Amino acid sequence: MPTPSGTLRAVTFDCWNTLLVETNPEQGFEIRLRAYHRMLIDGGRDVVPARAEIALADAWRRHAQAWSEGRNTGAPEVARWALEPFGLDDAARVQELTRVLAEARTDDGVAALPGARETLERLQARGLGMALICDTGLITGAVTRELLDEVGLLPHLQVLIFSDEAGVPKPHRRVFEAALEGLGVDAADTVHVGDIRRTDIAGAKGIGMGAIRIRAEHDDISEHPDGDHVVDSHEDLRVVLGC
Repeated sequence: MPTPSGTLRAVTFDCWNTLLVETNPEQGFEIRLRAYHRMLIDGGRDVVPARAEIALADAWRRHAQAWSEGRNTGAPEVARWALEPFGLDDAARVQELTRVLAEARTDDGVAALPGARETLERLQARGLGMALICDTGLITGAVTRELLDEVGLLPHLQVLIFSDEAGVPKPHRRVFEAALEGLGVDAADTVHVGDIRRTDIAGAKGIGMGAIRIRAEHDDISEHPDGDHVVDSHEDLRVVLGC
């Protein structure tokens, strides 16, 4: 087993591009952009769509930069940053745009990765604990719970840790320790599965967990250390996990 102790008792999973995938992210952005642009117009700001797109993209980049530095931001911060340049960042508007950014989706906007449900079912059949450790962006932990439920994955996860609720993103040890505590297992008996080296792999290894990088949807070619194993699909992942 790919664990430091050799005994596998539990598996923790990243969410996006590991269990869930946005099937039409471009359309999701367009839905958010249209809502944001309408809010600017309703607020008396005669802003062309292209200017609104630049402002929203800039706000997202601020979030991405904060995440890369290990600071926790999400839809509330992106909403405020997007409205600030136009003087519309009052509490009511920020709250409404936060809701729109978090909940906007296409009719078929989110799906489980192929084989993800079978992986969780097989691990559950073996009596292994399972947890989710998810860095939230615009989509909050509350909305992500709903999405996991819609695709049939939620019942298999005993513990769910979201960065917007925990206060810190991966690779902070606090989110990994919270998952292990909730499962009642030691790090050495646990493997984490995720797609990003800096957050998933480094965070798991940093507290003594095994780490598997899955590149089914996203192949992270960054300079950060890689996982103990690298797999191309959930089918390959099940082989590594022995299920």
